[in-house]
Amino acid sequence: MSGNRASSALAAWLVAATFVVAWAPSADGDIWWHLAAGREMVRTHGLLWTDPFSSGAAGRSWIDVHWLFQLLAYAVYAAGGLAALVVAKGALVAAGAWVLRAAIIDAPAARTAAPLFSVALVTALFFARPLLLVRPVIPTLLLVAIFFRRLEAFRRGAPPRALLWLPLLQILWANLQGLFALGPALVAAYAAGAGLALVVAQRWPAVASNEAAGSDALTGALRFRWLAVCLALCLLACLLTPYGLRGPLLAWQLLLRLIPGGGNVYSANIAENVPPWSLSLAARISFWHLRWFLVFFAGSFLIARRRLVVSHCLLGAALVALAILANRNILLLYWLGVPIAVFNFAPAFESARAGLRGWKRGRRWVLAGAAALPVGLSTVAVIAALREPTIRQPTPWRAPVQSAAILDQQPGPGTIFAADNYGGYLIWRLYPRFRPYMDTRLVLRTADEFTEYLALADDPDSFDAWEQRFHFDYVVLPTAYPDRYRALIAHLYGNETWTLIFTDGTETLFARTSATTATGVDLAQPETTDAILGDLTARFGQQPRLHQAARLQLAILELTVGSLAEAARAVVGLDSPDADIIRAHSRLGLDDAPGARAIAQGLLRADSDDVQALDLLAALALQRGDVTETVAFLKRALDVDPSDADATRMLEQLERRDRKAQ
Repeated sequence: MSGNRASSALAAWLVAATFVVAWAPSADGDIWWHLAAGREMVRTHGLLWTDPFSSGAAGRSWIDVHWLFQLLAYAVYAAGGLAALVVAKGALVAAGAWVLRAAIIDAPAARTAAPLFSVALVTALFFARPLLLVRPVIPTLLLVAIFFRRLEAFRRGAPPRALLWLPLLQILWANLQGLFALGPALVAAYAAGAGLALVVAQRWPAVASNEAAGSDALTGALRFRWLAVCLALCLLACLLTPYGLRGPLLAWQLLLRLIPGGGNVYSANIAENVPPWSLSLAARISFWHLRWFLVFFAGSFLIARRRLVVSHCLLGAALVALAILANRNILLLYWLGVPIAVFNFAPAFESARAGLRGWKRGRRWVLAGAAALPVGLSTVAVIAALREPTIRQPTPWRAPVQSAAILDQQPGPGTIFAADNYGGYLIWRLYPRFRPYMDTRLVLRTADEFTEYLALADDPDSFDAWEQRFHFDYVVLPTAYPDRYRALIAHLYGNETWTLIFTDGTETLFARTSATTATGVDLAQPETTDAILGDLTARFGQQPRLHQAARLQLAILELTVGSLAEAARAVVGLDSPDADIIRAHSRLGLDDAPGARAIAQGLLRADSDDVQALDLLAALALQRGDVTETVAFLKRALDVDPSDADATRMLEQLERRDRKAQ
């Protein structure tokens, strides 16, 4: 009875812990156009077949495979706002974790490894928290868990009725998210395993017995047929959407966009599609745990050896391949990789438990240490959740909340050029009066259009001629998250065609000068800096971490537009490497090269891999005309962070200068 109580307590802990791990405000730009689509479908009492929201793709055919998710998400939002969406996200993640645990508990050979599964899954999800966004992937996690449990039950000898629900669930899945192809893929892996077991049954009986654990070997052919029928029905179910064959074709198109390559603009420039080892240094650091999970995952297969299950091997290989293709798939790897690894570890785990029973002297200490793991994980998860901003509002700086509020007071209608990750929120807040040119529904865009759009940030001088084709009324760009628009911000700030009518340092709102009566924001004036700092203190004064980040963004904006003295004033009193590098850049721009060098050298003494300090020292060396030292610093910076944009830009400038000299 005590064992049952312990098992129930562990299950309750798993559900509660995964719910807490998923507790974070909405940081995803996609959720806003999902909500806008749900609202529009409710308003018009019909599906959306063309794009009604943007100015750049208006009227184009839209295969909206997320339509059911959008209606459900809008219903949840209407009932309780963003907070209800976050709670629903946590509930779905917790439900999926419970289903995955049931797959472990249902397997007699793995039942004793349930504690390992619970601890490993909560740990993995905690590290993958940035990927647990309010978006359609969350119901996909639950459906993946249900498919996995049903297929595992059938593999272990459950009757065919274990598969009956899968085609019906596949219909639901195909109308929720573009990842619905995972359903047939899961069934196909188990069908392939069953088929291989038939082929090698005589030569390698161990492989066949592992694949059909708990089943009579004589029923192997029948098992394969049932899985093949289930696969066929799931594939057919994928067509049961308003879009027919176009839905699966879109899913295939989205998969191709994940394949890295020189010509794939989507893989190289959409942050979540970039392979994890091609990310910037800061982003790679946030995924430091991936290599250790891969060691844990691969180690489980090495330990299993003769007990390997073919379907698990196929799934494991596919999950690792997807995670290597695009960092967004790391969440799927952790979600399904943990139970697969636990199945592999289960016999060794049971042997360790048996050995522990005979080790009376140390058993208590080992058990106490094992019991401390859930307590420690719970504590860390709760602290992380408490440090999050309120779930009733978007994550700070991921949506143009302030600019949208100001635009809402402007006479409309109008068109807006904005960062693509801002487009969804602008649609949600301002449609139909205002329409952004671009948002994150890149299925509506060709590769050439997206390349052209990205070039505007990389070559802002081209913006003026390009913009004449569309004649935008407003421009809304972020200082950071992402930071690729800073050069364009500087270009607009110095252009008489545009007037900066609002900034809080984190977002910038420009209006066409000829069409606005608003007074421009002069970032060179101390009064402007003081006013913005006062506003930031009022908003974030009780949250020191956010307050400091907001002040740093203001300083970066002022550096970007050339207000060097004000940039230094914005970080007065801040003690951090980021604040120091801003002071150094300010001094460099104000012709205090020795002061800038002293700060950079101090940062480098504290951290020899400080990329920003290396870049600054390279700039100082270039200013002195010392090309050799410049190149040496830049190479050191690129050794630390191969994606360092500043170092790459300076090297390209040197190469262009050398070519001209020749």
